[in-house]
Amino acid sequence: MMRIETDILVVGGGPAGLSAALAAAKAGAKVDLIDAGTQPGGQYWMQDPVGPPSTRQQAEGAAAARAAIAANVTIHSGAEVWAAFPEREILANGPAGPLAFRYRALIVASGAYDRVMPFPGWTLPGVMTPGAGQRLAKLGGTAPGRRIALAGNGPFLYAVAATLRGIGATPAMLVEAGTARCAPARLVSRHPARWAEALQLLAAVRAIRDRRRGFVVTEALGGDRVQAIRIAPISHDGAIDTTRTETISGIDALLIGWGFRPMIELTALLRCRHAYDRDVGGWYCSADAETGRTSIPGIYAAGEVTGIAGAAPARLSGALAGIAAAADLGLVTSDFAHRRAILARRLQTARAFGQALGRLYPVPESIATLVCDETIVCRCEDVRKGDIRAALSGGTKGVAGAKLWTRAGMGRCQGRICGFAVAEIVAAETGTSPEAAGFNPPRIPLRPVPLNVVLAGTREGAL
Repeated sequence: MMRIETDILVVGGGPAGLSAALAAAKAGAKVDLIDAGTQPGGQYWMQDPVGPPSTRQQAEGAAAARAAIAANVTIHSGAEVWAAFPEREILANGPAGPLAFRYRALIVASGAYDRVMPFPGWTLPGVMTPGAGQRLAKLGGTAPGRRIALAGNGPFLYAVAATLRGIGATPAMLVEAGTARCAPARLVSRHPARWAEALQLLAAVRAIRDRRRGFVVTEALGGDRVQAIRIAPISHDGAIDTTRTETISGIDALLIGWGFRPMIELTALLRCRHAYDRDVGGWYCSADAETGRTSIPGIYAAGEVTGIAGAAPARLSGALAGIAAAADLGLVTSDFAHRRAILARRLQTARAFGQALGRLYPVPESIATLVCDETIVCRCEDVRKGDIRAALSGGTKGVAGAKLWTRAGMGRCQGRICGFAVAEIVAAETGTSPEAAGFNPPRIPLRPVPLNVVLAGTREGAL
């Protein structure tokens, strides 16, 4: 096992992580960055592994990575964090083998992942998250199907539509739960810096011939893959009117999602304080807005792990966390303090926009009603909604109780896919809120790793 000591360790190579690493390195800190991707950039700046940047976003990401490397940031690509300890040590598994990092300060910029809600037929081939569909298009130039339906809610659907249109695969259909038509335009009109991006997304959406607002997908139909979908309208009281379903045939790919969830496994494992806000993705790591300081001294959080707000706020919060971490190590000059004040003002504006946009695309609370007893909720452990209902009827409480009784969330993904759904189901069945239902406390290993990697950690005394 390779042991590495560093001043500041950054986990995550997206906009927040690269910005944090660059800011800290410019202050004179020795900085190491761990990223699970084969190249830094994260999901937003996702890089093509076999060719040069082909989009503006990829070019931005490549430039950010070059700037970090030029500032002497050591980037460990293809390395996944699987364990963390209060003694300021993190274990990762990289392409060359296991790694052990000792740090003076830790910046968690782990990002987010798709927020998923099961429904009948969601396990059929061809049904995937919008993020998965976009990844196929960005990395391989491959469309997930010939007649694609985009469904769910949130502005990310528009970004995916633009990506697919860019490779000549304009979706055939858009099914949105939201009904707001003018509110997003009014919000964007107050932020001129967003106009160009908004126009590009608008053009992608307008190119979709069949657009349904105020509808949800209630079922995916097919044999060896999805072949059709059923949709139903949302009534004025927020309930899904399944008496007015409509079947749409000829769909061979369904990209469905409900925005993003902050990736809090690492901050939760380290016992940082967390809070809940449905409008920013649910559970998030509580961090000071201007410094990224968490409730644990020496641990900072930046970007989407502190609440979903978008790439622009992520970059700014990353830079602020990098400056704060360096300052707390005694490395920052007065010039950096001045820069921090400027960045904090810009972050306030950018985050307000991102969070206001999120509030325009809420997740309908009624989507939990789409899950029938036979629907698989936890794919890792093959747990169905009926199993969770039975556990709740037997007296178990919350997401943690459902996990103990049914194994929902005990699989390889540790609830990253099913956690949101289990919380929604528990809340709906018990008449409580998803916040009261809680979330799965993470366990080591955070990611599946070979046994020899775990043994290496044991031999080194970390476990």
